[in-house]
Amino acid sequence: MYTRAVFLAGSLMLATGSSSAFAADIYAPSAGGLKDPVISEEIILPEASAFQEYAEWYIRGDVGIGRYTDMDGNGNSAGADFGVNGLDFDNIFSAGVGFGRYITPNIRLGLDVDYRHRSSSTFLTGDPAAVAPLTNLGTIPLELTSTTVMLNAVYDFAPERRWSPYVGGGIGWAFHNLEFNGSSFTNSITAPPALETGTVSSSGSTSSSFAANLVTGVSVNIRKGLFLDVGYKFSYLGDAGMNFNYTHPSLVAGADTSSVIDMDDIMTHEFKIGLRYDLY
Repeated sequence: MYTRAVFLAGSLMLATGSSSAFAADIYAPSAGGLKDPVISEEIILPEASAFQEYAEWYIRGDVGIGRYTDMDGNGNSAGADFGVNGLDFDNIFSAGVGFGRYITPNIRLGLDVDYRHRSSSTFLTGDPAAVAPLTNLGTIPLELTSTTVMLNAVYDFAPERRWSPYVGGGIGWAFHNLEFNGSSFTNSITAPPALETGTVSSSGSTSSSFAANLVTGVSVNIRKGLFLDVGYKFSYLGDAGMNFNYTHPSLVAGADTSSVIDMDDIMTHEFKIGLRYDLY
């Protein structure tokens, strides 16, 4: 009986001592307990979505220089068909504006309007049998002005970096204005062989056509929300045409002078430089 009591008392004292030591270990400042918690020096918060760093909309503008590719076409004068050869237009000077939206940080969709200033060329016509005794209708000077409205999608490879290559393309509509650069032309006649001067007047020079383009280049991040875009653009501008009338000394009185020319597969190569500004 006495032994059992001593054993129980000893067990109670041991348990009490262990609990006190545990409590002291928790609350002792030197042990880093609850009274003195250890706090990490660096607090890492969840990273924000990368898309939140980008604007939703943008506006842009650019200027460029380029050339039309060599073109051929066809025409009709007084009911007779003739070929249009040697269309080699001067350099193009262009300007464009646009606005768009970032679909993702890498993809932007925009509406772009580009104006290509007046470019000059001359064309040689073929041999319309209905315009005897002419061997050809002559060398006629032309000027072509084009405006395009395009819906473009562009992919930026590294928008988070200072330099980001891009590629893109789009479709739209081209509006052409074709007119004479002057009002006279030179005819070559066969009987007798000679040159004579005729005159032309246009009765309609505006046309429109389906268009498409491809773009590539690099964007330079100047500062937050402002980019310098430098690139190349290839454009397919469809067809252009013009109605006109002509007169010349060898023309028979009362002859039909109504004519038309069509230029096929108008294409351009252009180098562009411009600015893009993000709207937050």
